[in-house]
Amino acid sequence: MRIGIDVSRYFDRSGGVGIYAANLLKYLLKIDKNNEYNAYSFFYNCFPSNWKHKKIIDEFRKYGKVNFSQINLPTSILKRKWNNSSIEKKEKLLGGVDIIHSTAYMIPELFNAGLVVTIHDLSFLIFPEYHTKENYELVLSNLIYLNSRPDMVICDSRQTKKDVIKYFHVPEEKLRVVYLGVSDSFREEIDSDFRKKILVKYGLTGKYLLCVASIEPRKNFLRIINAFSEFIKKEEYNEYSLVCVGGRGWKNIEIYSLVKQKNLEGKIKFLRSIEECELASIYNQAEIFLYPSLYEGFGLPVLEAMACAVPVITSNVSSLPEVASDAAILINPYSEKDIYTTVCSLLENGSLREELISKGLDRVREFSWEKTARETLKVYHEVYNL
Repeated sequence: MRIGIDVSRYFDRSGGVGIYAANLLKYLLKIDKNNEYNAYSFFYNCFPSNWKHKKIIDEFRKYGKVNFSQINLPTSILKRKWNNSSIEKKEKLLGGVDIIHSTAYMIPELFNAGLVVTIHDLSFLIFPEYHTKENYELVLSNLIYLNSRPDMVICDSRQTKKDVIKYFHVPEEKLRVVYLGVSDSFREEIDSDFRKKILVKYGLTGKYLLCVASIEPRKNFLRIINAFSEFIKKEEYNEYSLVCVGGRGWKNIEIYSLVKQKNLEGKIKFLRSIEECELASIYNQAEIFLYPSLYEGFGLPVLEAMACAVPVITSNVSSLPEVASDAAILINPYSEKDIYTTVCSLLENGSLREELISKGLDRVREFSWEKTARETLKVYHEVYNL
């Protein structure tokens, strides 16, 4: 088979979707020496300015042989050329492959290749108020074809599969659940000098609670900030900080305004552009990982925190109970009181903390990018043999 995979969101640094695509390709290259792989650093509606970035391309080639589209054009001209091309011409530009895997909601019309699409979540449809109008319209304009164009749809979780059936009536025989993995960098022992260097670099010299999420309404930052404001009023917790690692997101003016309103600028740190090798150190030093998201299609940071031996508090909604199982404390994300009291009780209960760390380390062993790649490869074979 000749397989084409969209990794444009990794070049674009688009958070979890890019991380998924990159790790999927790396581990497919590692485990599969029988098929030929084309990787797309640009793809339909995504044209990163650094789509020819040699360092990123070389990063993938360490894992195996992979072809990247070599088109000697500036990004603006490439985008115009692409948009003016026919369906057949676009397929040709993508290498004339047997299977195309769209990893980020794009559902193109194809004449020759089989199409596999990954759906990470349907938050734009379930919580449209938490998304920009532009994002909502872009995703919906593609997902209206979810029932007709793909040969197979991969869902990150059983919850996402359930949502896809409910909202788009995709036949169950076209759906496959493939869980995400956890990068080895979160499992490996961290050199103490390196960890200290990273903590000093970002000013993390005291105790802190950690959130890893883009700064957007769905991640529940308003309730987190209100709960944290009450938490540090207790004398024994006054020294704590709240560290928020993630992209700028959207619709977040109210979030930053609340930090100022509560006079918490010195207590809440927003960190962006963190490298994965640095993130493990930041996870590892946290007292608690706090992830009371209102909706997730998977919730990868929960597993990353568990891999770094940090106790996790997360939501009892959407896919999060499915992913966390009994290795985290599950709370009502709509209750600030629940967030506040659970954080306090966990810090006061050392044996519960150790139990959660132990269960988390056991739970995370069930997830790996190699497993994700093997199960995805099975889907490619299914589509190829249709």
